[in-house]
Amino acid sequence: MAELNVITSMLDDLSKEQPISTAVCIGQDLTQYNTNHSIQWHYFNVNEFINLPFNMRYDLGFVLLDTPEMENISEIVQSQLLVKLRDLMAKRIVVVCKLKDEHLMRALGFTQLIDKQTHDRDFALWQFNILTYKHVPDWFNSKFWANPENWNKFRW
Repeated sequence: MAELNVITSMLDDLSKEQPISTAVCIGQDLTQYNTNHSIQWHYFNVNEFINLPFNMRYDLGFVLLDTPEMENISEIVQSQLLVKLRDLMAKRIVVVCKLKDEHLMRALGFTQLIDKQTHDRDFALWQFNILTYKHVPDWFNSKFWANPENWNKFRW
């Protein structure tokens, strides 16, 4: 289970990067951690969230896969939950899970926030941010494409 100081410091860091006004949490009710932040939290259990129709996009999705509620859920349901959250419901996602879930997280395009070698616990922290998901390659700009100023200068 996530500790109060870890969650609040993480929320501080995330708020500095992008403003967070709405958030959804799955796996643990995090509305109690709204002490210093003006975040409007919405808590759902897994079944409620999977059946939830799309009516709003949240700034942050926070999923705790290492809670007792989430231990009995299959990897298929976890994948459905994360894909719905990633594709429809949240701009940014933070997932707290166990080390054994690394394959699932990488397969869904998540990046690891905490290196598993830096601690001795069965704990991993992953994120998905659509703004940093795909880095723009260096060749994908007008410098390397058909520039009118270079038409009579170089032979292609």
